[in-house]
Amino acid sequence: MNYSKISEATNAYDDLPYPAYSFAATHVAHLGGIGRIFSLATALPANCRVLELGCASGVNLLGMAQDYPEAQFFGVDYSSRQIGEANEILSITGLKNVKFICKDIRSLHEQNLGKFDYIIVHGIYSWVDAATQDAVLTICSENLNTHGVAYVSYNCLPGWSMRGALRDMMLMHTGGIPDIKEKVLQAKALIKFLANSSSDQSPYGKYLQQELAMLQNVDNSYIAHDFLEENNSPLYFNGFVTAAAGKKLVYLGDADPSTMVVDNLPEAPAKTLKELNLNLLATEQYMDFLRNRMFRSTLLCHADSKLDRSVDPARLSGLEVTSNITLKEQLGKKDNTIFLNLHGDELTVNDPITVELFTQVASLGRKSKPCDELIESVVKVLSSKFEIKDAEVVKSDIGRVLLNGYFKKMVDLIVGPLSVRHAASINPEALPLARWQASNGLKVSSPRLDMIDADQFVGKFITLCDGTRDRAALIEAMAESLGKHEFILNENNKPIKDPDRARKVIETLYNGVLNNLIQVGIILPGTSEENEGAL
Repeated sequence: MNYSKISEATNAYDDLPYPAYSFAATHVAHLGGIGRIFSLATALPANCRVLELGCASGVNLLGMAQDYPEAQFFGVDYSSRQIGEANEILSITGLKNVKFICKDIRSLHEQNLGKFDYIIVHGIYSWVDAATQDAVLTICSENLNTHGVAYVSYNCLPGWSMRGALRDMMLMHTGGIPDIKEKVLQAKALIKFLANSSSDQSPYGKYLQQELAMLQNVDNSYIAHDFLEENNSPLYFNGFVTAAAGKKLVYLGDADPSTMVVDNLPEAPAKTLKELNLNLLATEQYMDFLRNRMFRSTLLCHADSKLDRSVDPARLSGLEVTSNITLKEQLGKKDNTIFLNLHGDELTVNDPITVELFTQVASLGRKSKPCDELIESVVKVLSSKFEIKDAEVVKSDIGRVLLNGYFKKMVDLIVGPLSVRHAASINPEALPLARWQASNGLKVSSPRLDMIDADQFVGKFITLCDGTRDRAALIEAMAESLGKHEFILNENNKPIKDPDRARKVIETLYNGVLNNLIQVGIILPGTSEENEGAL
């Protein structure tokens, strides 16, 4: 967000606000888990205090606030339009533990907000002037609790260098256009012209085609604020950590822990980096060189924090695990098992511990489970198959496999459960933010802050799940909505026009839709026995 533009009349975020998105990488349970892995005693989400700078319409904070009613959340943004939208959504959802204020970051010290366990700064740092960057790091230093974590994302080098050249071209092409929406249209037209005029086989041509494909699939606000704003200053990782050190902050880790592991690089460069025996910060910078990295989400903590980078299974105690994998199939009698990661890549394992551990992890779906309980459950199953002489050694081995899966993005390790909230009614009740998002035709935020697509049928179903309707009433309400043409229901690729047939199809779809929404956490725990039995 361009906080260098003080005049409200020139605030581009009032003219073209960001979409109502949430970001899984910023979830405080996820950030707290990373801290615990490196021995930082981070706060439990259930009663923590969270500050987000550049909160836009507040969806990211609201997505967490609805799950932790005893925690406190504060959002700050300089766009009066976006803060207005945030307060409107807050009123609709009825949440009482969130406050939004319209304020310039550079004068935020006037608010006396106090200390926070987590500070989130997503999409600001490299998009503002030097004075605002300094203010961001000052707030992270002065307003962060002793064991707190600050998340700061930014465009980084060397990866943003070529994209920066495209930005320069866009700025030249659109320099005389005052209207931001027209500027975006012209900027997209320029990239399309360049991509179509360059050789598809040349490295430059391929790059332009890739960028064109990306720009055609993003919201116009991204182009406006990432490419056409006055400030966009990508920086090297070492430059950022040096600036943070000046505020007595140190590098804790990356919001994506898998990027911190040298062994996740191809074999040859990984071997070379190990042989160089560089320190942590230098290794991170060289990995950026190798990956041509263009975006970072860096976690900071106080410089006097006593961090321990050793990978110790003992630190899993008190953490919970969530799954990033699904079970594809088991092969033959040797327990060869294939899992799929979030990208659909296959991983075949045959080690008994790994097979049992990740089979149980995959069964979690989108729910979380305490690591201690998971490890005990795996030991119990293994004990029924093999003679185990020392259970503690086996538990430690399981813990190391689990940590390895964490750094391979097969699982996430979080501090505390994803939600402590249960439905107030015995009837299906969707998260309040999800109901607002669905009613506006938007993607909906899961408890993990993932953005989930909801078609017309699912969106209307979520909207109606307010805890006042049982199964019969929901089916009736869906049928009435269909009759009012509020959504379209197809069968064999044709809209269903017969009301009786439509009702039967709705009844058939009901169980599957409800089950899926419960699995991803959009429907709160605590549904009635009748509804659970219908699954």
